[in-house]
Amino acid sequence: MKKTVSVLLAAVFAVLTLCACGKTVDEKSGLNIVCTSFPQYDYIKNIIGSDKGLTLLLDDGGDLHSYEPTAQDIITISNADLFVYVGGTSDKWVESTLKAAANQEIKAIALMDYVETYTEEYVAGMEHKHTDTDEHSTLDEHIWLSLRNAAKITQALCEIICDIDTENAPIYKSNAEKYIAELNALDAEYTTEVKSAKRDTLIFADRFPFRYLVEDYGLTYYAAFAGCSSESEASFQTMAFIIDKTKELELPVVLTIDGSDGSIAKSVCEATGAKSAMLDSCQSVSAQDIQNGTSYINIMKSNLNVLREALN
Repeated sequence: MKKTVSVLLAAVFAVLTLCACGKTVDEKSGLNIVCTSFPQYDYIKNIIGSDKGLTLLLDDGGDLHSYEPTAQDIITISNADLFVYVGGTSDKWVESTLKAAANQEIKAIALMDYVETYTEEYVAGMEHKHTDTDEHSTLDEHIWLSLRNAAKITQALCEIICDIDTENAPIYKSNAEKYIAELNALDAEYTTEVKSAKRDTLIFADRFPFRYLVEDYGLTYYAAFAGCSSESEASFQTMAFIIDKTKELELPVVLTIDGSDGSIAKSVCEATGAKSAMLDSCQSVSAQDIQNGTSYINIMKSNLNVLREALN
């Protein structure tokens, strides 16, 4: 648990007690839902049909892996009817926060409980600094980067929200059905594109949070770093491997992810003649992006266009 959280919990405990007496619930919808990250926020917005009574904690484009809740975040969570988080190692702070909440009726949902998970893996050529915790497998928490997981999670969230607000359950169910149909249709597009592509391998000159996506479509990948790695500088051996593999497979595109400075990809492209392109992991979406119309499905459609180019 991050030490900052411990300090904040002690500081806001008395405030939480007061907040429990006057929860800031949206009276019109009867819902007060708090989410840690953008994908789950967008799933729920599609289920309930608006963003009323819905709060996104990471709305500044920050990285989930380095997130530390503020005192106001902890108060906001304590006032929620439903708190939705991913459930991976980045969310270790959640348990202590919920224990300290004056409102013990909060329904807290870890999305990793509703889908099949994979452990974070290290493939050939990937930078790997061994630590004392290597013997313990770390679950890959980037579950939202599978459209199939998104559909399962949307269905689970719909059922939970319907239990909280039974009066509007028919509306939520109808909205969820339409949204799941969109997710399934996009999944079918991915399947068709991958099956007809010339290649089946991706190179990431960056971190690799896309394991769930490549598992869905049977793709092979190589990357500089694992998805949750805090490293940003690749060794000579890793750089040489990525450059050699890009040349060997004659790959036209080297991939980066959102939030990256692209420096490793630039070096690989200079050495191989490939171009660089960005696959969006949905981890850098800000409140301004949402206001401008960014959505999970739009991001995944853009990713499909990038994959189409990278695999052909």
